[in-house]
Amino acid sequence: MKRNSGELKLLAPMALIVVVAVCALVGSLWVWAEQADHMSRDREEKLVMLGLNQMADDHSQLMTPITIWDKAVESTAVKYDETWVKNNIGDYFNNFLNFESNLLLNDKGEVVFAYKNGKEADIARLAGAARQTSSLVAGLRQTYEDRRARGLPATTESNHTGRLMAMNGHIYVVGASLLLSDKTDSPLLKYKPFVAIGMHELSSDELIALSQRYMVSDIMLLHPGQPRPKGSALVAFKDDNGKVLAELSWMPDTPGHTLFIRTLGPVLMISLGLGLIALVLLHQSQRAAQGLIASEAKAKHMALHDNLTGLPNRTLFADRLHQASERLKRQGGHVAVMCIGLDRFKDVNDTLGHLAGDELIRHNAHKITGMIRSGDTLARLGGDEFVIIQTDTDGSSAASLAKRILEGLTGTVNLESGQVFSSCSIGVTLIGDGDIEPAEALRQADLALYRAKDLGRGQYAFFEVEMDATIKLRKTLETGLREAIHVGDIDVVYQPQVDHFGHIVGVEALCRWTHPTRGPVSPAYFIPLAEECGLMNELGTLIMRRAMQDSHRWPGLKVAVNVSATQMRNQGFLATIKGLLSETKTTAEQIEIEITEGVLLNDDNTTQMVLRDLRHMGFTIALDDFGTGYSSLGYLSRYPVDKIKIDRSFVSNLGVDPEAEAVIRAIVKLSKALNLNIVAEGVETRAQKNILRQTGCNIIQGYLFSKPVASGAIDEMMKNERKLAIIDEEGYVAPKAIKMTPRMS
Repeated sequence: MKRNSGELKLLAPMALIVVVAVCALVGSLWVWAEQADHMSRDREEKLVMLGLNQMADDHSQLMTPITIWDKAVESTAVKYDETWVKNNIGDYFNNFLNFESNLLLNDKGEVVFAYKNGKEADIARLAGAARQTSSLVAGLRQTYEDRRARGLPATTESNHTGRLMAMNGHIYVVGASLLLSDKTDSPLLKYKPFVAIGMHELSSDELIALSQRYMVSDIMLLHPGQPRPKGSALVAFKDDNGKVLAELSWMPDTPGHTLFIRTLGPVLMISLGLGLIALVLLHQSQRAAQGLIASEAKAKHMALHDNLTGLPNRTLFADRLHQASERLKRQGGHVAVMCIGLDRFKDVNDTLGHLAGDELIRHNAHKITGMIRSGDTLARLGGDEFVIIQTDTDGSSAASLAKRILEGLTGTVNLESGQVFSSCSIGVTLIGDGDIEPAEALRQADLALYRAKDLGRGQYAFFEVEMDATIKLRKTLETGLREAIHVGDIDVVYQPQVDHFGHIVGVEALCRWTHPTRGPVSPAYFIPLAEECGLMNELGTLIMRRAMQDSHRWPGLKVAVNVSATQMRNQGFLATIKGLLSETKTTAEQIEIEITEGVLLNDDNTTQMVLRDLRHMGFTIALDDFGTGYSSLGYLSRYPVDKIKIDRSFVSNLGVDPEAEAVIRAIVKLSKALNLNIVAEGVETRAQKNILRQTGCNIIQGYLFSKPVASGAIDEMMKNERKLAIIDEEGYVAPKAIKMTPRMS
């Protein structure tokens, strides 16, 4: 740019010298030529101005087939039809009328639609153009209102207008048309019409056509500060304050000054070249500015959106929730806040890796986006947690959306790294009239999400006041459990496994916990709590250590210890087991590892390798709760399983449901075919015991023989080779001496 400026400074004196020389040569003819040229210039200026106005008016008249008919009013002033507006005011004006920028103003003069360069544009981006055309629109409306006030119908000439206007250093052909009915007696005339505006930059082709039509030469556009050619005629474009924004210049016909015109030609060519250079530089500057604006917009977007999904992040979510709360205070109504958590998402990360987890997050984000309204907000707060702001709703609508999301997100998902089963839980809170602060609304939805997960996952729950107490209790128990594990204040009890004669052949280690102030806590509660709080590995290690230590006192008995999926996925699990064997001086052959079918669910190589390593170390492997989960014959053949345990849900139905006995017979038959030992748990009646014996299941575990007892009670049972008798309605039958059997089933 500095170089071009320097060239301009060098050329200006040269041009001045030439002009002065020419003026000196033709000085004697100047007075005569000036008068003739002045008359010719006046005539040409009037013709050019007439042509420019006619050009703009012609463009505005081309708009009337779209703007002057009933459909135009019905789709704007009566009921705004976004599709119609885009197709006609946007696409049609652009494709067929060659307008680059289009605007639609409502009856209040507000821009409701903006279109630029073939696509819908941000209204704010064209706000400047709307302001600069305000006087044109005001005049058009005033003409229309004046005719209505006098009872005159709107004519073709009065419902549209055109003008050439200077904007941003460029001249634009601007057309404006009212959107009216084409019938003078139409009831649609009662609506205050919208105004359509179309504009495009005055092109060189149009200038050429103008010069040819009115036989003027060297017509050109001059920007403020740009010198106009000597002796040229011009039309100035001014703003409402009279400031010149641009000029249209041309060389008038100068009959008496042919020599002067020939001299002026090179100067005009130089000016034109400099103008083109300025345009190029201006274009480059604009592109650089646009690049900076785009970079700023991108940075702002990244600051307010989640990088993984592109959804609003916590910051933007908080802002929108605050806005929704403020609207509630002004307008009333209800807003639902929903927290969505993917069930067992950690399992996907642990088994298939974080890339698979990210893919699942994106998949579910896309699905949820398709289920909500455009006015609602879906955000990702982090991890597997999404949150929705559903505006203008009620309890029924919120519940309906929650059900749709549950159904949509439940099922098998094919990821690049494998196939997973996905589901979610949802917590919902409903706020009205701004009676709850945004932070409190999110907290309530989060509490409801915890409640939904506690109910068994794959469900939704609305916030209730009682949940506060539940969460406080949960926090209290979590703190107590963490402390109990840390100091070893967890009890390990054992339930005998016996044959049908009462011989003890093994025991299962079970954990119990008594809270210092709240008393005994059910394992059904605190074990899942340990899973969720990240305490399962520590709890499992504590139980395994106790079981190994106690096993020394019971030679000949298998001690079964449950191992969770969380422990199996821990990379240090095998090292921990080896360390416990060394620490307690225990042989692996006396310990039986019990796993659930959930451990085998993902069917991954890591699980196979861990189980085979355990087997190689000498442990036996038992599959617990067989038949309740994702039972598969393939699991039994692929994984090194030694024993299966029939779940108590089948045993409890023996003698009541014929299908239960059929299922157990099938399981027993399968186990024998695969040379697996089998145990039935949850046996509580003689009838169940007898049926199990008939099916071929000879090892049972349950309250029929003994409830879980402390290790000292097992010591007593082991003394003098004693055996267990059946516990009937009158309590324990006196134990009888037995001979311990070496079988380890």
